[in-house]
Amino acid sequence: MREEVTYRVGIPVMDLRGETLGRMEKVLFSASLHHVTGIVVRSLESLRIIDLDRVNSVTASEIRTSLTESDWHASPIFDPSQYEEVPPWFFPPGYRIEMGALMTIKPLDVRLGGEAGALSRRAFMGRSVGIVAAAIGLTLLVPIGGYIMAAATTPVTDTWRDLGVKLLDLPVDEPVQKAFRAVAVSGWMRVPEERSVWLIRHTGESDRWSRSADQTKNIDSPLERRNSDPRLTVLSPICPHLGCAPQWHNGQKLFICPCHHSVYELNGKRVSGPAPRPMDQLPVRIGPDGSISVIYEQFAIGIAAKVRLA
Repeated sequence: MREEVTYRVGIPVMDLRGETLGRMEKVLFSASLHHVTGIVVRSLESLRIIDLDRVNSVTASEIRTSLTESDWHASPIFDPSQYEEVPPWFFPPGYRIEMGALMTIKPLDVRLGGEAGALSRRAFMGRSVGIVAAAIGLTLLVPIGGYIMAAATTPVTDTWRDLGVKLLDLPVDEPVQKAFRAVAVSGWMRVPEERSVWLIRHTGESDRWSRSADQTKNIDSPLERRNSDPRLTVLSPICPHLGCAPQWHNGQKLFICPCHHSVYELNGKRVSGPAPRPMDQLPVRIGPDGSISVIYEQFAIGIAAKVRLA
């Protein structure tokens, strides 16, 4: 058993040319050195380890590396049996993981007692579980009823989001992922978060990809049918199988989900894999100046019907 432990995360990882290598699955952390030593990246074929010195930058939406294609294939395969995995809130005692220009471990307190005086991982877990259980019991007795009622009675609101990109800025029949800021509403809580959509520009109704698979299968809601345009398809980034994030593979001209290998064509049509329906099309409006606005919708996963949740 090696001394590193792992910390589970999930961010797209890019090579030197900006091509997607995969998604970060874990962070390798050295228990003795108290810093991150590398990242584990999941691709379609394997899990591989990338040393931290090959990481150029880290943001909330992507990780840039200095790897070439040959470097990537030469990276060591990750063997989970050689590492100890712990929850992110549990290890190390008194420390937290911070994602900034580089990934580092920041102390929350000064450990004057040194390593010998620090809490052991088992002792820390035992005490943490007890504290968390007591806190949950005390704090949720009163608000939980109100939270459930508020969440149940809060209507789904349709908010149009201007993506800050125009139709003519997009390549034809080549997906572009566009991120934007939004606010998630659950009961009385409003939480800012970053979301994204896939934009696919078409030449018009004569383009074979201009009609989404949702339209062909007639599973769109009236909202999506009213707000569609043969010049542009907007697809949700969430796989309808179990909620992972399909990625566009330009060489194969396919969307492929890295989790369970559901495969989709350019218009969202499912080609293979366990997904029960096509990729979900979202409502879109194109302004006179070519500006693009969408309504970000979320749908139930794991079922054939397109049931809106938010």
